[in-house]
Amino acid sequence: MAEGRQVKLLDMVAVLHRPNDPEIQQGDVGTIVELLPPDALEVEFLRRDGRTRHIGTLFTHDVLVLNRERTRVA
Repeated sequence: MAEGRQVKLLDMVAVLHRPNDPEIQQGDVGTIVELLPPDALEVEFLRRDGRTRHIGTLFTHDVLVLNRERTRVA
């Protein structure tokens, strides 16, 4: 994983490097649905209507964990 925090189940991630999967593009955003040791992930990508578009296997170094923690604003 590129310069981010450790991945966890249900984290949202962005694809940094296009994998060898024609259904996944660089920049796609998905949710981690399975952690596969030692460094692989099953990531679910959704269509606009909320249905599953694709589930693919990515490696931790190919994704960036998106920050979903709330930041207090003044």
